[in-house]
Amino acid sequence: MSKKTGKQSTTHPTIITLTLPTPEGGGIAPERATATLLIQRGDLAHMRQFHYAGMLTDLTTAIREASEALGLLEDNPPVVPDLPAEKPKSTSKRKSKAVQKAVSDDEPTIEIPLKKGTKTVKMSHVKIVGGETDASAYRQAVLLAGRLIDGKLWDGESAIQFKDVYAVAKQMKQLQDNDLLLFSLEDFVDVE
Repeated sequence: MSKKTGKQSTTHPTIITLTLPTPEGGGIAPERATATLLIQRGDLAHMRQFHYAGMLTDLTTAIREASEALGLLEDNPPVVPDLPAEKPKSTSKRKSKAVQKAVSDDEPTIEIPLKKGTKTVKMSHVKIVGGETDASAYRQAVLLAGRLIDGKLWDGESAIQFKDVYAVAKQMKQLQDNDLLLFSLEDFVDVE
C-alpha cells in the first residue's frame, strides 16, 4: 500500500471478525476469557483482544471501541513503502540448493518446514528459554518458526527465543499467515 492522504473511502464494507473463546463443560462462556476482534474496511484493519465473560455488553463495547480505533486509523493511515521488486527465481535446482546451503557449515542447522519448501537455519537461531524444553516442544518451536517465516515476520537470519512454546502455539493457532502481518515479531518471541 502506498502513501494515502485523507480519509479512507467509505465505499468499502466494514468486515468484523469475532473470535470467542470455546466454552468448557458446555457452559455459555468461561468466567473471563480472552476474545479477539478484527475490524477491517478496505486496506486498513484494527485488531484487539478483550475480556469476554459471556455478556452482550462486552461485545458491544469491543465493537464500538474497535470501530473508533479504525476511524482514527483511517484519519491517519500508516505510510507503508512499496515492496522492492522481487529478483527472478532461478530455474536451476542446483543453484537454489547452493543458496540454502549458504548457512555456515561450522554450526549444526535445522530444516524449517514452510508452506512452499524448507529453509535451512542455524540451530542456535531457534531457542526455548522457558517452559517445556523436550523434543516435542522443540519440534513445535520449529513449526512456529516456519509460520513466522511464512507470515513474513522473521527471516531466519537472526536468533529468536520462545519463552513458552505452547502458549505461542495457542496464540497463533487462530491466525492465518496474512493475519500475522498485523503483529510484530516481538509479540510472539524475544529477539536477541
